[in-house]
Amino acid sequence: HRTLLRAHFGQAMDLGSGVDRLLQSRVPEVCLATMELKTGALMGFAVLLGAATARATEGVTSLLDEFGRDLGIALQMFDDLGNVLGIREPAKKYEDLMLRRPSWAWGCAARTSSPQHYQQFVVAVGKLPDTRELEDWIDKHRLIQRMRESARHRLEFAFDNLKVGLESSHLQWSMRAFDEMRQLGEEIAVAYD
Repeated sequence: HRTLLRAHFGQAMDLGSGVDRLLQSRVPEVCLATMELKTGALMGFAVLLGAATARATEGVTSLLDEFGRDLGIALQMFDDLGNVLGIREPAKKYEDLMLRRPSWAWGCAARTSSPQHYQQFVVAVGKLPDTRELEDWIDKHRLIQRMRESARHRLEFAFDNLKVGLESSHLQWSMRAFDEMRQLGEEIAVAYD
């Protein structure tokens, strides 16, 4: 029930935030909260479910739930990057921006820009589907690179925290399984390079 509620809150934030109407200082936290609730809650549940099925302790299930949430945020960051790049569905390029959804493109632009530059971003988004001004802004302010770097950072953060937590729990855990999961994370990251 908790996961269902979180995911619904995240979806409601995704569809109803109108991120362009928020104060710049609030945009990154709203985007991160949306990602944590929408995607992070589902990934956390998926990882937690496996641990619960294996009858893991409450400490381990909590650690894995946290890992799943962080992994979900990283995956959503990469997916949002894909939307800006038009990787999976070129026809939907910039869709999250046009619909004013709290995607990581908005969050990263707000977090790394001066108020003047962020306002230029908002104006350029407002001119979509004409992409010229927005694409100039994205290139000039290195938005793609910043989104990619922050997504990679979140991915590394998720795996680093998991490794530390597993090591400190003194569990018999498989380094091979951890390495395979980390490799999968790297393959996801490389898909957006």
